[in-house]
Amino acid sequence: MTHRFRLGLALACAALPFAALLSPAHAAAALPATGVSLPWGDWLTGLLQPVSAFLVPLAAAAVTAGIARVAPWAASVLTRDRVEAAIRAGAEFGQNAVAGAAKGRTVSVDLGSAVVAAGARHVLATAPAHVVRSAGGAEGVAARIFRALPLDPQASAATVLAPALAELRDRDGRPGAARQG
Repeated sequence: MTHRFRLGLALACAALPFAALLSPAHAAAALPATGVSLPWGDWLTGLLQPVSAFLVPLAAAAVTAGIARVAPWAASVLTRDRVEAAIRAGAEFGQNAVAGAAKGRTVSVDLGSAVVAAGARHVLATAPAHVVRSAGGAEGVAARIFRALPLDPQASAATVLAPALAELRDRDGRPGAARQG
């Protein structure tokens, strides 16, 4: 008797999903077009309004906190890029402003200090003060332009950069102090 009971139970369990699959098709054909509708959209909207009223400010606070964490990093990257652009522009200006120097050619020791000084004066005159401060003031700008130029192998800081800094100080009118930004 236990075998028959198990067999009947197994057949009932196997037939139940099959009957569930067929019953909606029969039920749809037997019922008229008007059926019972559940307003689940209204329920969902009613439930999500208070939840969204809580989650939207929370998400806005998370985005704001993320921006606050990234802002100093982004500002430093943008300032660094701006300094590099100003130094490139100063080096190109110096090469174009000094007779005998040309962009793309090696700058001789004789012309190097004039090119560095002209480029540094251009950067000091056109770049924002915070960019000049970030570059290290007038001396930092001149040193960066010195490093950016394609100079002769004989050129050194003593033969090119020191005379350029002296020229910047003399032109500024204050001995020993160039514009710091």
